[in-house]
Amino acid sequence: MSPPAEGAHLSCSVVIPTSGRPRELDRCLAAISCQDYPDFDVIVVDNSSGDPETELVARKWKARYVKETKKGLCRARNRGALVSSAHIVAYLDDDSVPEPRWLSGLVEEFRDPAVMGVGGKTIPLRLETDAEKLFASVRGNAYNRPAPLVVDRDTPCWFEICGFGGIGAGCNMAVRRAAFEVWPGFHERTDRGTPVYGGGEQHAFFSLVSRGFRVSYTPHAVVRHPFPPTMDDLERRYRRDLTASTAFFTMMLVEEKGHRRSTLRYLWEALRGTERTWRGTVSHPPRVVSPVRAFLALSLGPLRYIQGVLTNDPG
Repeated sequence: MSPPAEGAHLSCSVVIPTSGRPRELDRCLAAISCQDYPDFDVIVVDNSSGDPETELVARKWKARYVKETKKGLCRARNRGALVSSAHIVAYLDDDSVPEPRWLSGLVEEFRDPAVMGVGGKTIPLRLETDAEKLFASVRGNAYNRPAPLVVDRDTPCWFEICGFGGIGAGCNMAVRRAAFEVWPGFHERTDRGTPVYGGGEQHAFFSLVSRGFRVSYTPHAVVRHPFPPTMDDLERRYRRDLTASTAFFTMMLVEEKGHRRSTLRYLWEALRGTERTWRGTVSHPPRVVSPVRAFLALSLGPLRYIQGVLTNDPG
């Protein structure tokens, strides 16, 4: 795709993977309709065999409706990029609620031609219940930092920042469409719908920088996202995230051979409780699950990685 003329707007596709959540999708699309950016289309990727209600919601908001029948959030993300003809592909979860200047904030980062990926600021949709407040304290300021950040291979700790959550969440990010011509896309054995379950955006940011590109975080692209509303929801989410984290670590150790030493160092420092200054201020909240349950959840991660490999999913 040829770049736009100087001063012209970068065209953008907003890609929303979804599966069986038409009510949340409707709320997300309503928020997208309020964007102040002048040049974008919307692509809803139904990660199922097809759902008439989901298609009706997409048509209601004049979004393009496509299907990706093989389960996996990253498959759906790649499918959305494949059918896009825009300069920038921005991604939301179906339960995300972007603020009106969200898309403008993301696209502004791509004025730097070396930037291939951008993460934005993610804040709670609401913060009312004890579980929501506790989850916010557990997460810290990882996706809610006030200062912008640009990362390339010359940035200190670039591997840790990109690979382990320092750029942004998958519910609020964008990738330059031209990247898909030289980059294999999102790793399809990561994130929701796969045994690894998480890490899709982290692997994407890491792999873009490892190829010599830049990625950035901007606090000017704001998305609201729901937090677990009850303590039971929070405990399930927390244990699931622990398992996903060690599954992702295992994948990085096995598949990213050139970065094994860095991965092991990061893991060792995590076990020692080393503070990550690039994460911002992180409090030490009350324990969400017992040490035994936490250990069991962490122990499942390598097994989940092996399960993903044995299912012969592409990577």
